[in-house]
Amino acid sequence: MLKSIAYSIVAASLVNAGTIPLGKLSDIDKIGTQKDIFPFLGGAGPYYSFPGDYGISRDLPEGCEMKQVQMLGRHGERYPTASKAKTIMATWYKLSNYTRQFNGSLSFLNDDYEFFIRNSSNLEMETTLANTVDVLNPYTGEMNAKKHAREFLAQYGDMVENQTSFAVFTSSSTRCHDTAQFFIDGLGDRFNISLQTVSEDESAGANTLSAHHSCPAWDDDVNDDILEKYDTSYLSGIAKRLNKENKGLNLTSSDAKNFFAWCPYELNVRGYSDICNIFTKDELVRYSYSQDLETYYQQGPGYDAVRSVGANYFNASVKLLKESEIQDQKVWLSFTHDTDIVNYLTTVGILDDKNDLTAEYVPFMDNTFHRSWYVPQGARVYTEKFQCSNDTYVRYAINDAVVPIETCSTGPGFSCEINDFYDYAEKRVAGTDFLKVCNVSSVSNSTELTFFWDWKNVHYNDHLLKQ
Repeated sequence: MLKSIAYSIVAASLVNAGTIPLGKLSDIDKIGTQKDIFPFLGGAGPYYSFPGDYGISRDLPEGCEMKQVQMLGRHGERYPTASKAKTIMATWYKLSNYTRQFNGSLSFLNDDYEFFIRNSSNLEMETTLANTVDVLNPYTGEMNAKKHAREFLAQYGDMVENQTSFAVFTSSSTRCHDTAQFFIDGLGDRFNISLQTVSEDESAGANTLSAHHSCPAWDDDVNDDILEKYDTSYLSGIAKRLNKENKGLNLTSSDAKNFFAWCPYELNVRGYSDICNIFTKDELVRYSYSQDLETYYQQGPGYDAVRSVGANYFNASVKLLKESEIQDQKVWLSFTHDTDIVNYLTTVGILDDKNDLTAEYVPFMDNTFHRSWYVPQGARVYTEKFQCSNDTYVRYAINDAVVPIETCSTGPGFSCEINDFYDYAEKRVAGTDFLKVCNVSSVSNSTELTFFWDWKNVHYNDHLLKQ
């Protein structure tokens, strides 16, 4: 009875929104109940706050004044990419053609289960109120971005109180652009915001938010020899368990791996996923570490080219910090992809680059790098510059938590004194050369990131890419 009343209220409120799906009545009991597994989904699942919170207050230290805020954010929750969807659908094809009753953890498929990918046009795209499977889904990229905007105003509203006109920057990926637009919508109508869409095509060269796309030397298969050492027998264990429960199903370890992609993307689209419940806690931990390994060695500190790639944005960030007193704009908000954020954090030194991850075992005591902690869908990295009396400081906040620079954190709120920070930054970029390491000249004549400074004259409005 209560379910019927709840849905009647929702339906009545959406009389003029016929494109918004109501989903099943049974969804109410399941939606929003699986947050405990978000940290184990390798960043593919919904946004959640940084678990390694050191207890440092996000509030501005007492007696201090914010001078500049920068934010580099990831697009919000999305559908899988076309290539990832192809593998998920191959496993769904096996399940949908199974002619017997399902048993065990797959028994939910007997109950009129509807596959979460309903329209191929949604692939690669942000999840929205219109394309979600259920209107009660709290994890759409649209609502994440709008909520993020309101949180931004609560945290930094004073910075834009007298600055009603400013630019927001996004890469030319459609989902990144949509996230930026939803964020702008969430700020309300009192701001005159110019959305600058910066190319992420390789021809953009250094003038981009997605430097790895401008890197012809980038190797997607780098360090595969290390990654191949990781024990993946847990995948065949999952397949064997499900096959034992369902005779004749013939799932493989590849299908088991596909379930680990199915789970987070269905969460993004539906608000819950019964597929997520097939995994044991041990299997989630093993899968999560496999994602840490891949990211560390192919996008992070374990790949020697990354520090140069991440320096492209980091150098621009430091330049903005140095110009905070002469720049009219005090907030610099940008949206791009997870790879770009990992590259950037590698150069900053926030990610541990002193202890390479091992593929021999899961290093519970010695590992501080967890991919999903840093780049869940909707991730955001804030750089704060603030003044206390006559001294100025810099610190970083990642996904709602202050994350100090370990060797430079003696200032208020575990911040880094500004001159010490500039010395630190200079050491971090020493020896990096994005243009040379990536052979950028082979694809572009652009040798500098300029959009933060020339956007008023150029007005970036690059065509959107579905990637």
